Amino acid sequence: MERVTRKVQVTGGSTYIISLPPEWIKRNNIGKGSEVSVIDQGSDLVVTAPENSEPEITKKITLPGSYTGKPLQRLLTSTYISGFDTLVVVSKDKMTAEMRDDIKRFAKVVMGIEVIEETSRSIVLQNVLNASTFPLQKAIRRMSLNVSTMIEDTIKAIQDEDDDLVENIILRDDEVDRYQWYIYREVKIRCRDDRSNVYILVLSRILERIADHAVNICQAIKNRKGIKGKEKMVENLAYSKDVYNQAMETFYSKNFGEIDGIINRKSEITSRKYELLKILSYDSVLSSVAEEISRIGLYGTDIAELAMDLIMSDKDEFSV
Repeated sequence: MERVTRKVQVTGGSTYIISLPPEWIKRNNIGKGSEVSVIDQGSDLVVTAPENSEPEITKKITLPGSYTGKPLQRLLTSTYISGFDTLVVVSKDKMTAEMRDDIKRFAKVVMGIEVIEETSRSIVLQNVLNASTFPLQKAIRRMSLNVSTMIEDTIKAIQDEDDDLVENIILRDDEVDRYQWYIYREVKIRCRDDRSNVYILVLSRILERIADHAVNICQAIKNRKGIKGKEKMVENLAYSKDVYNQAMETFYSKNFGEIDGIINRKSEITSRKYELLKILSYDSVLSSVAEEISRIGLYGTDIAELAMDLIMSDKDEFSV
């Protein structure tokens, strides 16, 4: 064990700093943002590297000034999912106000990303969310609760013909997307840690689609008053919501005995759709609501099938 000497430096008038030996840094895979333990032993301070310390991932994207709007959002989202600790976005020329606004808007939409530095040609984004404090299981539960609330409020919006609530539900779709992108990213990073993560990834995709169907219903009924058949809409949507809720509970509890009963509700969901289509046939836009409602219920049965896949994924023997 080699003893090294370091000079103490002071910054800000009250913070004392010493540098760490570069050989120790390399040997223990320490990078910017890594956390180390400092133990006070009287006249000695013992610095300990964390187990399995991973270096910071820094990525850089260089763009032409015209690269804005949806293409830029797609690129930033894909980069977010790929995983980074720090992302430097550089414009080949002076960064336009439009590009700057798009990047800042992206940082607000996704989870755990903040702007930490700006220049005339660049913006630096940093991941400030510690994944250990927000595990995948918590993220998927929050996401599923948001979706359940969107469906419940859609029922209320139909009943009350409440356009303000309709607008609020549409806006909430962004929050569901935030969870899905976070789950995509974390599954990619941790796919080898737990095989069940892939089922959470598939489930997040189903939840995102269910939220989209709730939004589509809201867009169809927006600014509509006195809808003929709204009672049947509410009845069918409540039925689909019940299928969804039962399926989610089965996924969490891994209750095999409930799965077949949920899956067998497919025929009732389809039958209800055709009954509603007959009532709404007077309006092509409202007719689409019947399909949207049925898709929510059918995705619920897909979740039940996914629960069965999850249950059987780690079983060598099984008895029904």
